[in-house]
Amino acid sequence: VHQHPAEHSRHGPACGLMDKPVFGRKEKQVLSLKRNIDCSRRMAAYAVFDVLDQMGCQYQQAVAGDIRAEVKVLGHTSQYAFAVTEETANTSILHVSMLCPARGLTEEEKQLAVRYLMDSVLYYLDEVLAS
Repeated sequence: VHQHPAEHSRHGPACGLMDKPVFGRKEKQVLSLKRNIDCSRRMAAYAVFDVLDQMGCQYQQAVAGDIRAEVKVLGHTSQYAFAVTEETANTSILHVSMLCPARGLTEEEKQLAVRYLMDSVLYYLDEVLAS
């Protein structure tokens, strides 16, 4: 059972969470979020793997460095990509994108699913950094 981690995250709006979805310029529109985080790229990548493991997901690391996974959120399985880019030795940017949404998801549900996955990784990082 996953608690919704949004209430527990200590990362405020100043950390760069974009409330509006970011759409790519490709033919298919990709829904994504990005967030500045106060940890190394390596720690953030391990957090993504740990969260996906906890959710029982199948995933693979793509050649470009992103982590692609099929994740069940809101009762629907969609394809997502997670990426972490390094800013400094101790700060990174976490990217979560929905690559291929499950059929029947509304735009609001797509946004909620991407935000849930972002919040899950942030909550996990908060827990690890607090211990």
